[in-house]
Amino acid sequence: MTARESPATALDAAIERVVGDLTVLHHDHLSGLLPPERAALATAHRDLAMAEGAIAYHRNALMRLSSGSYPVDAPLLDRLRRTVHDLAQATAARDRLQDGVAAALEEVKAAAPAAAPADEELTPRDFAALLSLAGGGTMREHLLTHRVSVRTVQGRLIELPAFQRLEAHGLVTRDTSRALTVGQPVTLTDTGRTALLGTRRSPITAPVPARPAGAWPTPARHH
Repeated sequence: MTARESPATALDAAIERVVGDLTVLHHDHLSGLLPPERAALATAHRDLAMAEGAIAYHRNALMRLSSGSYPVDAPLLDRLRRTVHDLAQATAARDRLQDGVAAALEEVKAAAPAAAPADEELTPRDFAALLSLAGGGTMREHLLTHRVSVRTVQGRLIELPAFQRLEAHGLVTRDTSRALTVGQPVTLTDTGRTALLGTRRSPITAPVPARPAGAWPTPARHH
C-alpha cells in the first residue's frame, strides 16, 4: 500500500518534511533501497494508514446505521453498540501506532548526518563513484526484474550501496518527481561538488627543510 492509495494520517506532513514524498518513500521501501531507520518508518506509516482506514470503515458504518434508514429497535441498538465498540478499539490502535510512527520519525532524524563528510571521510570507492557522477547519471528500475541500478552518463554502473551512502550524506540528489521505471536523473549537490573539489580542506604550506650542519652557504644574490 502506497501513501497515495492509503488514507492520510496526522503525521504525513511531518514525515514529508523529513524524508520527502511519501509515495517515493514507500516505493523505495518495496524496492529495498531504504536504510534501516527509513525502512522502519515506512513500515510504521503503512500500518498507521491501515489503522486510519479501519477507523474510517467503522465511522461510516456508524453513520449508515444512524442515518434513519433502519427502524429503531433492539437489533439496531445492538449493532450500534458493537460498532461504537469497534470504533473505539480502532481508535486506540491508531493512537498506539501513531506514537510508533512519531518514534520512528525521531530515529530517522537522529540517524541523519549532521553534516556531509569531507572528502577524506569517503572511502576510495565512494569518491570514485562521486567522481563518476560529476557529469550526471540515472537511477532506473528494470521493468521485468525490478532491480534498481545507477549508471553514469558514460554508462558506468555505480554500486548501489556507494550511491546510497552518497545520497544519505547529501552529496548527490535524484529527481524523484519521475518514476524509477522511466529513470530518475542523478546530479551532484553543491556539497558534493565541494567535496569532490576538495575546497573544504585548508591549504597546507610545506615546511622549509632545515639546512644540514656543514652545508655550503647559499650564495648571496646580487641585485
